[in-house]
Amino acid sequence: MKQWIISILIGSFSAILMGLYFYLIEQFTGKQLYTLLMNIDFLIELGKVNIWIAAFEFFLHTLVAIILVRMYLWLIELKEITSKNKRMEWAATLSFFAFLTYFPLTTIGKTDTPAITDLAAIFDWFLGHVIFFFVLYYGVEKLLMKNESSIQG
Repeated sequence: MKQWIISILIGSFSAILMGLYFYLIEQFTGKQLYTLLMNIDFLIELGKVNIWIAAFEFFLHTLVAIILVRMYLWLIELKEITSKNKRMEWAATLSFFAFLTYFPLTTIGKTDTPAITDLAAIFDWFLGHVIFFFVLYYGVEKLLMKNESSIQG
């Protein structure tokens, strides 16, 4: 149960920070990274954008972040990783795989998003996932220390 609480807290916080970062990038530069982050039009046709659809898209984004945090905690437990360096490597690996979603999402999305070759957008997408990495790694470490070592539960 403790792992799910940690996953929900860290996943939600990281989703909010990433969403805010991409929203600000989109507002200031016009690069549609927040649109890309929220883009699920390739899954279902939602019609006109309204507040309920936007909330649903953000919920899905948050759910993915929560699941990634849960996977990270599961890997730590499964592989009995006690080394901070190894945990950092796993957090970086998961974050990097999340970053790689830029390429399929820009390819399969129906909404206007940055080009698959837009280096500035790719760099900003990378920075957004660096935010995810820092929240994932340091958030779990902080909660691990608070709970005095074990994340089992």
